[in-house]
Amino acid sequence: MNKTNTLVSCIIPTKNRSHFVTRAIQSVLRQTYNNIEIIVVDDSTNGETEKALAFLGGHIRYIKNEQSRGAPYSRNIGLDEARGDAVAFLDDDDIWLPEKTITQLKWLEKYPIVTCNYIAEIKGRRHFMKYPEVVFYEDLLAANALGSCSFVMIDRNVTKDCRFDEDLKSGQDWDFWLTVMKENSIEKAVNVGKYLVDYNIGDYSRISNTNEMPAAFLVLYDKRRSEYTPKSTRLLFLYNAFQARQSFMMWILREWMKAEIKGKGYFFLTKLVIKRFFRRMELF
Repeated sequence: MNKTNTLVSCIIPTKNRSHFVTRAIQSVLRQTYNNIEIIVVDDSTNGETEKALAFLGGHIRYIKNEQSRGAPYSRNIGLDEARGDAVAFLDDDDIWLPEKTITQLKWLEKYPIVTCNYIAEIKGRRHFMKYPEVVFYEDLLAANALGSCSFVMIDRNVTKDCRFDEDLKSGQDWDFWLTVMKENSIEKAVNVGKYLVDYNIGDYSRISNTNEMPAAFLVLYDKRRSEYTPKSTRLLFLYNAFQARQSFMMWILREWMKAEIKGKGYFFLTKLVIKRFFRRMELF
């Protein structure tokens, strides 16, 4: 992609959370890049969201599902409606920082899938969460190293024959990134290296069932079993089994494992202390 004034389609699924989605939309409107169409797909079971968004008028394209069908269905509707040359998603409780769109568009000229780092508030403190610089397909089989839908931008050309799996209860974003890379023989996705999203990890319900998240990697493995090598299988179970348990000891074990995989175990304790102190965490 190498175009000036590229149209970006921002797809926002939402359900019964008008106060959150209004904030999310405002973060898109505050982008330093202006050529963005905002597609809101309302999966709500009431009319509150439609009423709350009425004041935005022509700033958004609003679609209301006839009945609640879940986040994957809503994102697929958004993909069908998207007119842009680039597609980005935004969960209704997350916020794009102002430079997200312009930063990722520059990288999209060379790579069809780009992600970014994010900031999360945990127990009242902001933590800076970092993804790998490059993600190969085998890496992505082992762990969702591209992250949430809110972080990723994709060249529209590589999404045309790809859909979110509406039968998955969790991990639909992870599965979708794998589908896009496999179907288009994409060698690697990249991280732009900047913190561009305020990610909300609150304990309330999202459209997707967050209670199912610890089992997402098992479902994914079962669906794509034939694609896994011994290495990616080992990493899938090691990393995600630790990730599913949030105790302090499990966190230390996971950090040690990552250091050993990268061949940097010697500096493990020093890096652990530094990352913990500055709240800058390497996710993979």
